[in-house]
Amino acid sequence: MKKRNLRILRDYIIGWIIAIIFWVIMRSYGVTLHVPTTAEPAQALRLVIIFGPLAGIMFGLTQIKIERYLYRRIPLWRLELFGLVSNVVIMSIMFIMAYFMIKFTLGFNEPIDFWQFISNPSAILAFFYSIFVNFIMALLRQINLSLGDGNLWKLLRGDFYTPRVENRVFMFIDLKSSTTIAETLGHIRYSQFIQDCFFDLQAIHEYGAEVYQYVGDEVVLSWKSTPSMDYLVCLKAFWAFQDQLKKREANYMAKYGLVPVFKAGINEGEVSVAEVGEIKREIAYHGDTMNITSRIQEKCNQYDRLLLVSECYYNKIRHQTGFKPELLGEEELRGKHELIKVYSLERA
Repeated sequence: MKKRNLRILRDYIIGWIIAIIFWVIMRSYGVTLHVPTTAEPAQALRLVIIFGPLAGIMFGLTQIKIERYLYRRIPLWRLELFGLVSNVVIMSIMFIMAYFMIKFTLGFNEPIDFWQFISNPSAILAFFYSIFVNFIMALLRQINLSLGDGNLWKLLRGDFYTPRVENRVFMFIDLKSSTTIAETLGHIRYSQFIQDCFFDLQAIHEYGAEVYQYVGDEVVLSWKSTPSMDYLVCLKAFWAFQDQLKKREANYMAKYGLVPVFKAGINEGEVSVAEVGEIKREIAYHGDTMNITSRIQEKCNQYDRLLLVSECYYNKIRHQTGFKPELLGEEELRGKHELIKVYSLERA
């Protein structure tokens, strides 16, 4: 299973375990409704251990399928309706499983039939509680996607309230001949074209890339540098994006009459990172590393190459294989006084 999907399942499992623990605590020590039986602490723990991961897996898999096959394909109201129906179906399955578990394995003293089980106030409340929990988790998932995968928790923790320095790799990816394409397609179809291109950008998820921001027809990807990092993942991510676009070449030709081609620049170095904004908060990176990456990407047209990298990044991978490097020269990039070596990299 893809790493991105595993992260979704992990988040849903953790979320549901927390939600069921909260429910058990409230049922045991908070407001108690009239129910046929009351579970002992050991039995309640078994419910948490079994149904927490089970609910997380079932609802997580549903969320993965919705994101993969339904987002941007059906209107929002139909998407919400589909999610509600899915929740009802999953919870019905889990209630049936819970009934048989309680009846045959937990050893309650009082007899209970299925209708009595599902019609008691506690069961009804639990059903609507589960729908509410999944709604909250789906909402948090959407906020997390809007901020950038993983950034929601960073903002909640206040990681970047005070600016700090990080070493990161940045990749600026830009659509080639964007002005000509925009004039050919017109505003609406061009926007749809960019939507489709960035939808196919999901191919980079398997390579640990963070989407920092979208700027028109350009997207900025980032990786946090670590001592154990395999810097080749940056190249693999770009080539995976190229392969995905090529795989859908026929679709682009049929829909738009052209195939998108993207060029990229890569650089590595120090940046300052901070939480900025009051009306709309986001995590922002500043520094020469960003500026140099942007300038390197602009040189792609001059050299007629799709992927250019800085000397700083090239030194991280120069002893590895899987690519063909070519030193194009030393460039005085716009806004910089020192010369910077620029390399072209192609797949071996």
